Amino acid sequence: MRPDERDLDEEIRGHLALSVRERVERGEDPEAARLAALREFGYVPAIRDSMRRVWYSRWLDAVVALAQDMRVGLRSLVRAKGLAATVIVTLALGIGANAAIFSVVRGVLLRPLVNRGEDRLVYIRQSAPGLGTENTTFSVPEIKDFRSRTTTISAFGEFSTIQFTMIGFGEPRVVRAGVVNGSYFEVMGLRPVLGRLLNAADDTPDAAGAAVLTHRFWTTSLNGDPTVIGRTIRLGPRGATVIGVLEPSVPYPADTEIIANMVTSPHHLGATMVTERTHRMTELFGRLTPDASLDSARAELTAVHAAMMSEHPEAYSAKANLQLNVTPLRDQIAAPARTILLVLLAAAAVVFVIACSNVANLILARSVRREGELAVRAALGASHSALRRTLLAESLVLCGAGAMLGVVLAGPLVAVVARFAARFSVRALEVTVDVSLLWVGVGLAMAAAVVLAYVPRLPFHRATNAWWGARLPSQGSVSDSSGLRWLGLASASVRLTPGTNRRLATTCGRCWCSTYRPRLSASAVRRRWSSIRRCRGVSANCRA
Repeated sequence: MRPDERDLDEEIRGHLALSVRERVERGEDPEAARLAALREFGYVPAIRDSMRRVWYSRWLDAVVALAQDMRVGLRSLVRAKGLAATVIVTLALGIGANAAIFSVVRGVLLRPLVNRGEDRLVYIRQSAPGLGTENTTFSVPEIKDFRSRTTTISAFGEFSTIQFTMIGFGEPRVVRAGVVNGSYFEVMGLRPVLGRLLNAADDTPDAAGAAVLTHRFWTTSLNGDPTVIGRTIRLGPRGATVIGVLEPSVPYPADTEIIANMVTSPHHLGATMVTERTHRMTELFGRLTPDASLDSARAELTAVHAAMMSEHPEAYSAKANLQLNVTPLRDQIAAPARTILLVLLAAAAVVFVIACSNVANLILARSVRREGELAVRAALGASHSALRRTLLAESLVLCGAGAMLGVVLAGPLVAVVARFAARFSVRALEVTVDVSLLWVGVGLAMAAAVVLAYVPRLPFHRATNAWWGARLPSQGSVSDSSGLRWLGLASASVRLTPGTNRRLATTCGRCWCSTYRPRLSASAVRRRWSSIRRCRGVSANCRA
């Protein structure tokens, strides 16, 4: 079992008491015996630290010291409420903006699609640059030619956007629906959360009308009612049965509420739709075969498209300059928003840098007023690392509070940025606040805390020692209160010869170490020697 601090103190007291008793039994004066025992024992705080490290690691000591400094820093910042509030709000705005924009960037550009086998899923688009049209979609005869002439695409998925007047869920309402073929969901790699999805059996002319609800429509308009499966509704002039609910997915190519089979739309069964090559209203998706690559599929589809245009010149205007594009679905969804989102992310990073610079100016202004406090700490023996740890603890308090407020602000900011990004990519519609915001906020706060901790200038050792030397008493003795009073043995003191204290301000580093050698352990002298030599120098003409 690990001993606590009182056990360590009791062990040291017992060891010293035993040593003093042995010396007194040999005939030494009690006061002299106590002094000799202390000198033989060594520097008490150092010995105590070495005992603690047998049971407790340096990392634990550092964490405990940092926690204590954070408590002190919090009390110090309470007395400077205006500064603390300004720093926290400034950091919160910078961290919140970065966390919100990063969340949208991650959701749109980095997060994988829920579609199974998304790396095999391609989007096929026909454009007419001559007419200024980026997407002319496809007609049914064109899709039939692709299906019969390609070998690199295992299956095609067809999607047409149409509006229905829906009756069956409360008041009649106009819904935006998608009409798909039987292999659409298989091609897209999607699954249901309730019921089933459309398949090849629902793609025949004599099939019954069937509809699948999108997850967004099911949760927002129907409150996630599980009893909707099997309910009969009317979509325009035709009836349809709700057979399933689609899992949450990207609403591409359009944000629809219901996806139905072809027989629910009389227009899709008409002669114009089936026979007219120029009647284009269908989006086309494809899934690559296992042995096909994107380049080979693009080359084959481009060759088939060129053959179609040469065989049916009346359907393809030379002025339109029709072209075929084959891209991975994920790139197709994210590409329109990539540039604007990266620009927003860079702008947010600049805002964060500006916020940190403003906060650094405030911290620097406060550090000017704290030079006396830092000088006193250094004069009392605080090292540079201890002073930096104190400043780091205050920075962690400020930046931690700013990060927590920034994460709170990031929630509404995500909604604002997502609505803006949805103009360029429908995938932004599914972006929500996630756990990544917490990690982004913590990371930015830690970076800001480290930067702010190293902004203030620490007192210079030469000035600190001059401050110390000017305040040493001219007569008397110096008691080792750091060790003796802590142990309850304040009656024992280290007597220095008269005039020693006057000489400490001008003595060289080597003589200083020699004078204080009885008070310091060898390891303590080695740790402090470099700074002592740098501050006082090693003089051959020392006045000591």
